[in-house]
Amino acid sequence: MEELTTKSWKSEEQLDDLARYKRNKEIVKGVVTSIGVIKARVLDADSQEYVNKETEIAYLMLENGVTAYCPAHEFSSHEFRSLNGFAGTMQEFLIDHLDLEQEILLVSIKKADEIKRAKFLSQLEVLEETDQLHEFVFDGTITGFDRRTRRIFVRVNGVDCTMYPDDYSWERGRRIEEQIHRGENIKVKIIRFNKERNTIRVSRRHTMEDPYEKLESLQSRNAIAGKVSGVDAVHGIFIQLDVGLEVKGVKPNYLEEPVVGDVVSCAIRSIDKENRKAKVVITGYPRGKKKRRDVGAFLFE
Repeated sequence: MEELTTKSWKSEEQLDDLARYKRNKEIVKGVVTSIGVIKARVLDADSQEYVNKETEIAYLMLENGVTAYCPAHEFSSHEFRSLNGFAGTMQEFLIDHLDLEQEILLVSIKKADEIKRAKFLSQLEVLEETDQLHEFVFDGTITGFDRRTRRIFVRVNGVDCTMYPDDYSWERGRRIEEQIHRGENIKVKIIRFNKERNTIRVSRRHTMEDPYEKLESLQSRNAIAGKVSGVDAVHGIFIQLDVGLEVKGVKPNYLEEPVVGDVVSCAIRSIDKENRKAKVVITGYPRGKKKRRDVGAFLFE
């Protein structure tokens, strides 16, 4: 079991800055450098006094080199099974306690979230009243994913919002678990705000241009570039286009069979924006054909 032996500040100047932050209730930024379990001074809910207790804790580093400690119960209003996934993420917090005797700095991300949350909810109410709610883009951070409900959790200005897989991107081929990462910073729009239930649904996809609109703008081009992403005896050829779409591909008889990884030039044959489908015709291999691996080659290696 570790103990807090590393002093948080190294100079009187740093201590003065921390005291000012605490006095003015300024929100401070720091990076989570590691997660551990230690014996630390935490505020007891019943006695409202600081006591020594074993707890999971996040180690944070401020820009000026000060080390801060955030106990798990002050990390979020949501109870995580572990804080390990937050290592390396940037967090905002309030100075919660300056232990002058041990020279230890305890901070609270949860209290900073409460301040940001109040401001954010007031802002949403104003935007909703003026019919501007769906126009604004906000910064959010992915905090988790519930495999059972298929909901992605995104924290925006201290508020835990939800997002469904279809709202993450226009891409439909890859599993959502392969696309999202805890701690990832993303841009989102508010698509539903229930003030009574205090629930907010957000969308990353709504901040991005529809790739089918991009593809439509290229329809008059003689050729567009793509890359073969799949070749299946039943389902056919799939081409990944630069606009962010994977579409069906057709090969003329005079061309060699494509293999995955081939760069191809294509002509757009059809676009069905309503049903989210498109088809292209392969017109050539501008970088040449990739060699198809002989399936029996391993016998002679």
